[in-house]
Amino acid sequence: MSDSPATRADAARAHYDQAAASAPDFSLMNYGYCAPSDDSVVADGAPEVYCLRLYEHAVRDTVLNGRDVLEISCGRGGGAAFLAKTFGPRRYVGVDVSAENIRIATALHHAGNLEFGVGNAESLEFADASFDVAVNIEASHLYDDRKAFFDEVFRVLRPGGRFCYVDGCWKDDDCTADLAGAGFALLERRNITANVLEALRRDSPRREAIVDAMPAEMREQYRDWSGVVGYRAFSRFESGETLYFSHLLERPRG
Repeated sequence: MSDSPATRADAARAHYDQAAASAPDFSLMNYGYCAPSDDSVVADGAPEVYCLRLYEHAVRDTVLNGRDVLEISCGRGGGAAFLAKTFGPRRYVGVDVSAENIRIATALHHAGNLEFGVGNAESLEFADASFDVAVNIEASHLYDDRKAFFDEVFRVLRPGGRFCYVDGCWKDDDCTADLAGAGFALLERRNITANVLEALRRDSPRREAIVDAMPAEMREQYRDWSGVVGYRAFSRFESGETLYFSHLLERPRG
């Protein structure tokens, strides 16, 4: 009998649980976003500056202050903590399929408006119309059923609620029909592949140092995964085989 993960979500959970044990010393590692520093509240010298700027870009033009916010697949909580502190939501809830990610997030980040729990993106354990804003950063490509995820986000958002959604995808994978099918109105869609590539170029030494601290047998896999220049994820974006998009969406009021 094989011990291999049965589904894509199971594989993602195992991957992030393994990373939590082998490389505990970072709070977020999305592929990042490079923008002029005068357009950002994130200081140039911040260790995870480009990862944080991807969060900042994702919620652009979306009011979080005083709102109830849900982040699906929050990872280790660094982005959640940043948004909860910087933009003043009333309540910020982060859920993730990896219990180890949630353990780290809970240990690292403490604020009165911030909470974390284990949760499945395709079956969210929240009542209908519970949140004003939903955030999803670079995670949906790992889900088993992306349409089910979009349906769940629509369900838990209040009428007029915003969905701030960013992810990479294969060049022929256009998710806009699935988002419309879930009921969302598309406010803006941007191809930000160039911004992500530049962030990876600038951040590659930090990423490689994190990988180098892992056990030797894991390093090649994580260089491919983490966006180190010259390895698989970076090369796919550079060649145009994969693209990266940011979306602002809304659940209509009617």
